[in-house]
Amino acid sequence: MRGKSNNRFKLTAKEKGWILYDVGNSAFILMVSTILPIYFNYLAENAGISSVDYLAYWGYAASIVTLIVAVLGPVLGTLADTKGFKKPIFSGCVIAGCLACVAMGITGSWISFLVVFVIAKVCFSASLVFYDSMLSDVTTDERMDHQMDTLMDMQEAVFRFL
Repeated sequence: MRGKSNNRFKLTAKEKGWILYDVGNSAFILMVSTILPIYFNYLAENAGISSVDYLAYWGYAASIVTLIVAVLGPVLGTLADTKGFKKPIFSGCVIAGCLACVAMGITGSWISFLVVFVIAKVCFSASLVFYDSMLSDVTTDERMDHQMDTLMDMQEAVFRFL
């Protein structure tokens, strides 16, 4: 009986992938909320922009992301519920978001950094629509609680490490 119990809660490859993506997107949010504003401040100061204007521009960029995602959200949600669209669009959002993250490190101008930041954050937010809809595809209802517990344990371990 004990062997069956342990096997019942062993994570499948799809469940592990889903959990690892969540850990990765938590790292992106940590980066966006801590490191990127400091780097943007550095770029803006080097361009002679005052701290008041820098904060306003950062806020405008965050607001633009919110507006874009609010408009795209219902469309993306509909696509996430359509068979055959979920994984390709999710993968496209992840790849575009990763490329935008790399581009943020390459750009030297504050305005191009903000444009690339908006693209990266929109791609990230769009990928979450599809990521959230995948949970029912990667596990069963009976295992969902266990998977969420494992996810929380992994995130806690990552944040304690940081």
